[in-house]
Amino acid sequence: MTFALFQLAFLMFAAITLGANASPDRARDGTILQSFPGASGPGFKPVPDTTGAVGPHHVVDFADSSFTVHDKATGKILAQITMPEFWRSVEPKGSFVLATPNDPRMLYDSLSGRWFASCADDKTQHHLYLAVSTSSDPTKPWKGVQTPFESPDFGFRMGVDKNGFYGCWWNFQYTTRNTHIMMDGCAIPKADILAEDGPNLSHANLFKNFEVESFPATDLNPGKAPSDPEVFLSKQFPNDTTAGPITSLCMYKITWSNPTTARMSDVRLIPLGRTYWGPNGNSGSNVAQQPPPGNPLRADEGRRTIGVFAYGGRVLGCNGAKRSRSSRPGILWYDVRVSDGALLQEGLIDDPKADYTHPSLAVDAAGNIGLGCTRTSVAEFPSAYIMMHARSDPAGSMRAPVMAAAGSTYFRFAKLNPVPWGNYSTTCIDPADPRRLWTYQEYANSSIDGVWCTVWASFKLDSPPGKRDH
Repeated sequence: MTFALFQLAFLMFAAITLGANASPDRARDGTILQSFPGASGPGFKPVPDTTGAVGPHHVVDFADSSFTVHDKATGKILAQITMPEFWRSVEPKGSFVLATPNDPRMLYDSLSGRWFASCADDKTQHHLYLAVSTSSDPTKPWKGVQTPFESPDFGFRMGVDKNGFYGCWWNFQYTTRNTHIMMDGCAIPKADILAEDGPNLSHANLFKNFEVESFPATDLNPGKAPSDPEVFLSKQFPNDTTAGPITSLCMYKITWSNPTTARMSDVRLIPLGRTYWGPNGNSGSNVAQQPPPGNPLRADEGRRTIGVFAYGGRVLGCNGAKRSRSSRPGILWYDVRVSDGALLQEGLIDDPKADYTHPSLAVDAAGNIGLGCTRTSVAEFPSAYIMMHARSDPAGSMRAPVMAAAGSTYFRFAKLNPVPWGNYSTTCIDPADPRRLWTYQEYANSSIDGVWCTVWASFKLDSPPGKRDH
């Protein structure tokens, strides 16, 4: 049996297993409605780059190894091809040949009914590619473009709203390596990114000097005006990356003065209520534990902003963070009012007996916040978890974690210690049922060296008896 057939058989078996165990759990904290496995490794890197999106009828993995389309109702795999094969299939077919695909990104825009994909080929050409589906069915044709953007390592982040498509990427052209001006960005008119012949970049607005890790929001407000800002949000990168003090957030606003011209505001610094810590992964002090004999997992530096979500005049984001330099890896999440930059709430999720890593979040139609992440410890294999904050809950609080998929073993990678553990994760709303949230996470479910595994889970907040969160 070839590896591809083995992988597909493993995924189908795991889908049946996970589906059978996806019964409602801990309704007061959140209910797991469904779960099924996503892509598995190995891929082009030792980590999956766990990104994907959810549409009306499909769920798409856009992981480091492959483009995989699932039937949303059953988790059944409808299509699966390698990342290079996906890009070769994008129209004009054969135009996009990626030798080593890197940092894939995927999102679904319910306002246009289209899927957006991006990927870089950093090691060979240093080019960034964009692709847009021609319908809400991701198995139908896609059209793409090679961008003229420049970077030696893109690390592309994407966002979308009614007016445009937005991106932000690393650019190390500054000789000082100043992290406070180390990202470039773009704003592309919505009509241009959805052009019939494929994405049109002739009116792309380019910006410089974003704080590193700035991330454009996904804003699905159908009534948004051109003068209503698209927000790029991040935490301010610490000057001392070994210790990693986190004291402020950075917010930028992009507004449209006409259908093709966008403007970027100056940065607004938003002080946090206290100092958190997010040391660089190279410091050796930001690792998560596995049961023995598993080696520690790299908790991904605590610096990355994995996603930003806009809801009701607010923007929300999250990062890895620690209570102190010596405490266990946890999650900092925050909620900012766009109009004046007021910090509405901030929260830290941590546990002296467990590690939380790689968080992402979204907000459902009722204003409830859902967060997905990995949890691991010396007593628990790396597993996928969700947490929720109801709109009526006290500011900064998060309900108890609920397991979405249990790890079955430790993750092993003999060549590296600490062991890499993804770079990203995905949490998004269901466009067909905006009270349902989905998260796409890495978890440990293979005893083969270097084989990573991912899982999708949908969930919602069920109110306790006698109380409604709406």
